[in-house]
Amino acid sequence: MYSSGNPTNIANPINDASVQFHIKTNGGRLLLYETTLCAITPWNVLKSYTNLDPNDYLDSYNVDDIQMICCHADAVSRWIIPDAIQTTFIQSLDVEMDMKFSWVLTRDRPKNKEVVKYEQNIQRSDLPDPSELKQVLNGSSDSFRTNNTYPRYFRVTGSGDVRLFDQKVPFGSRRVG
Repeated sequence: MYSSGNPTNIANPINDASVQFHIKTNGGRLLLYETTLCAITPWNVLKSYTNLDPNDYLDSYNVDDIQMICCHADAVSRWIIPDAIQTTFIQSLDVEMDMKFSWVLTRDRPKNKEVVKYEQNIQRSDLPDPSELKQVLNGSSDSFRTNNTYPRYFRVTGSGDVRLFDQKVPFGSRRVG
């Protein structure tokens, strides 16, 4: 993740991050997963341990603005859904299902644009099978996998926009649960 775009050329790193998964069916929208347990590591610390950028995509950027964000795989808190609503929602998974993955990133500036939210709809071909999701919702399983969930590299601009790097860079998969 690269956070920049400010005219002062002063580093503008991400201070806080969270990840969310929303699932939408014809039965409604549900925040399925959220974690704020995200470690943010400066690039100059990482670069000395391992080569996370073997194709040198990040070489042209200021090292003070590059960070790696790793979020804990487990949700921060358990959500409570009444049984009747959960049953109806599980049944609606058979009809149609969409998932949205979101990063919520906070930095010091620019003023009134400190919080940036990047959302991406997950392609249908990368969604888990509805039966896997049903198992998580009814408690018989504790995770499912989505593919191509988020880009490996992205840039947060001074205006608060998120710009993706060249799409040849592999996307990340995510195990939820």
